[in-house]
Amino acid sequence: MRIFFIHGFGENENIFEKIAPTIGGNQIFINVWNEVGNIPQPELNVLAFAKKLSQNYTITENDVVIGHSMGGRIGLHIKHFSNCKLIQIASWTNPDRVISPIKNRETLYWLTKYGIYLNRFTKWLAVRKGFKNKPSRQIFEQTIDALIAGNKHCVVNQLRLIFEPVEAINIEPELRIHAKADNIIRKPKTDFYEVPGDHFTLVTYPETVVKPILEFLAIS
Repeated sequence: MRIFFIHGFGENENIFEKIAPTIGGNQIFINVWNEVGNIPQPELNVLAFAKKLSQNYTITENDVVIGHSMGGRIGLHIKHFSNCKLIQIASWTNPDRVISPIKNRETLYWLTKYGIYLNRFTKWLAVRKGFKNKPSRQIFEQTIDALIAGNKHCVVNQLRLIFEPVEAINIEPELRIHAKADNIIRKPKTDFYEVPGDHFTLVTYPETVVKPILEFLAIS
């Protein structure tokens, strides 16, 4: 059994550094920055992307995907193609769970491409509004800094994985881990394993996230 880790928007594999060593096993980390690339892909969506990953990594029903945020969304569609087992952390299956200050996706892509949406000022506003006094502030700021410094086409490609509409699939993860105080992804409408903290609980309270994962893997 292989365990695939897929990070969220603007993150990298380091987001799992506090839980992966405890989980162990044959681990493979997928870097979305590298996979989507720096060339504009106006036709890109999460379904097409998940199909490509499923094929390139030969993911099967014997594998487990652990995805944080956007990574969990990608994992859901990988499961659609491969029937792998899926663990979502601070992620979603229903598109309306994503909290976005800009509702029109094409406007969002344009503002991002030209550095109007993700910049030092919008970072300051976001920290002030949702992360000012939280233990997750540092990881949130690091994520925003990566998005500000990163190739804008690559950032827009990642946004397409989140916001481009695709045909609904009737699939649920085997395990859904979520904090009610998450102010980036609303809590799921279906059952989930509740943890303390917020969107970055896997960094601030890793022991609470690892516990249900280990329990699930023990019986898989």
